[in-house]
Amino acid sequence: MSSSPASLSPSSRRNAYILLAMTVAFGSMAFTLVKLALKEISPLNLATGRVVVSALVFTTVIMRSPHRRRPIERGDRLRVLLCGFGGSAVFHLLFSWGQLHVSVAIASVIMATFPVMVAIGEVAFLHHRLSRAQVTGLALAAAGCAVIGIAGGGSHTGSTVTGMIAVMLSTLTWAGVTVATRSIAHRYDPWWLNTPGTVIGAVFIVIIDIPGLHEFASMSLKAWIAVIWLGSASSAFIYFAMARVMTVISATTTASISTVVTPTSVIVAWAILGNAPTVTEVLGGLVVIAGVVLVTQRASTNAVGLEAALA
Repeated sequence: MSSSPASLSPSSRRNAYILLAMTVAFGSMAFTLVKLALKEISPLNLATGRVVVSALVFTTVIMRSPHRRRPIERGDRLRVLLCGFGGSAVFHLLFSWGQLHVSVAIASVIMATFPVMVAIGEVAFLHHRLSRAQVTGLALAAAGCAVIGIAGGGSHTGSTVTGMIAVMLSTLTWAGVTVATRSIAHRYDPWWLNTPGTVIGAVFIVIIDIPGLHEFASMSLKAWIAVIWLGSASSAFIYFAMARVMTVISATTTASISTVVTPTSVIVAWAILGNAPTVTEVLGGLVVIAGVVLVTQRASTNAVGLEAALA
């Protein structure tokens, strides 16, 4: 399947960008809802709640629409498992543990490498090609996210090497999930693609979290709403949307556009939590947007490989 944006129909691209806009909107609320939920439950329990709700959403959709199912080809089984299990249990476990041992600023800088990791993976494994403008845009988007994280995260005091490694591995896992999804998204329904691995991930994370499951019994209605939203709209829907979008748009472009969530999350936090953004955060947001604009430009006929673009 070609990953060149130039070969896509206008309607396909329009629908894909509408879905991406929805994922940005839902994702922008996630940071604030996570802050609210963590006032009552631990990061591990929050991860468990998100993954279990996601699994329930995927299972419900598939049970109500059995035509979405199809046998998974032998050569795709590992990638299908990575898409669901890696994107749910593995990512959330690594990130939840890592965020307990690393500052917000350091975590944000590490997570900002996500679109670059995706680009490298897509070039290396899917033979995607990037223009020089897109490479520049990737760098700007990553830099802008890092600036916002540093500006809003305060000191790096308390960060440990193991914490940083955990966050880096979670970022690498999510990048791998993105590239794997891109490679097989055209062969499976986007809801079905994520179902097997997410269900396995839900069982796995519940077993790990058994000692702390009692926390859910004392959660307030507000916290339950936050967890359900995070697991359904900010997880399951986003996984579905990404799989659908990547049938027509490259993983690199998709990952780069998703970085807009970082500055928009600051705006949502300002509106709901009263955390006004600093000048540095605003400037970082503008840098992110500039980078995304460059990445989403249609590939020119002179598109070059990543190696040449970096030369």
